[in-house]
Amino acid sequence: MGEAGRLRPVTPLLDEDLIARVEAGASWAHRMWEASTVAVVLGRGTAASEVRADSCAADGVPVLRRRGGGGAVVLGPGCLIVSLAAAVERELEAGGYLDRIAAFLAGLLGRLTGLPLEPRGIGDVCLGDRKVLGASLFRRRRLLFYQASLLHSLNLALVDGYLTHPAREPAYRQGRPHRAFLTTLAAAGSGISVDELCEGLERRLPALAERLE
Repeated sequence: MGEAGRLRPVTPLLDEDLIARVEAGASWAHRMWEASTVAVVLGRGTAASEVRADSCAADGVPVLRRRGGGGAVVLGPGCLIVSLAAAVERELEAGGYLDRIAAFLAGLLGRLTGLPLEPRGIGDVCLGDRKVLGASLFRRRRLLFYQASLLHSLNLALVDGYLTHPAREPAYRQGRPHRAFLTTLAAAGSGISVDELCEGLERRLPALAERLE
């Protein structure tokens, strides 16, 4: 079986049910959870060549494809997934929504962790020039579906092991390999736990809805 044959179009583990809740009339639905097992997830248009498919197959790591765009990511213990679906009226391009959400999350996560986080690129949140959060976005009519992977304490060796260098990258990456481009909140010195992150996000994330209306 070739690389493309190992890819599934979407996985219900990635919060597809939030879309259904908004389509049924809710204005907002969100969820945060920590990945319990390792998986590789590709964006809607990500090339299969960006995955080390043989390594994934040898280790039994599933390779999945999500609805939204963005690059390939590795999920696993120490990676917090933040998903939200919202009914929106604005006609912003995807980058406009990603910028608004990244600015909100950078401020919120900075207050929660005590780290000087800032938005960079398209939808990324960084500590200096090291990325700690990447995001994807799916739009359909008046519906927005956002997903982010936040690196709390993920073993970054997994990223090198299962992903090749991306075909496209933000300018601030400057060709750096994954281990030199990414960092985690724990490696940066924040002592916040995943549970504390989830609690803080749960309290404040609904305020983001006002920025998306």
